Amino acid sequence: MSAYTDLNGALDALQLKLKSLNDLVSANQFMVEMLAGQGDTLKQMSSTRTRDMLRRKARAKFHPENGSEPDAAVLAILEEILGQQNESAEIIPFPVRA
Repeated sequence: MSAYTDLNGALDALQLKLKSLNDLVSANQFMVEMLAGQGDTLKQMSSTRTRDMLRRKARAKFHPENGSEPDAAVLAILEEILGQQNESAEIIPFPVRA
């Protein structure tokens, strides 16, 4: 019975990792779409205005209560990345394998 429990635990852990990876892919896809569709406009804006605009668009799309495609996990990733004071909005790096 312990092998069954261990397998279920491993499958649960794998499912959580896949969900996290999917959330990162969705966040990156959002950033790529925004950069492709709004690239010229974004280049003319300051980094602060760029991040603010991207955060507004992310909230409009992913807000869990009133977004067009509600997804709290993806919004949390984008809020974290866009809330940082770096000089540019970049593709979100995937976690490094330990």
